[in-house]
Amino acid sequence: MEKTMFQYLKRVSIGLRARRAERALHELPDHILKDIGIRRAAISYAVREHLKDDRI
Repeated sequence: MEKTMFQYLKRVSIGLRARRAERALHELPDHILKDIGIRRAAISYAVREHLKDDRI
């Protein structure tokens, strides 16, 4: 039970981080996104992949 609760809280935390990152990136102008190599349509994918890399 304790391990399951910890895993659940970790997933919630990761989800919140992802939403904050996506929101911050969506607020940037297109030329800044281009400078960092992200298209606006790919923001969600880029954030999720980055967070997936952090979990390894």
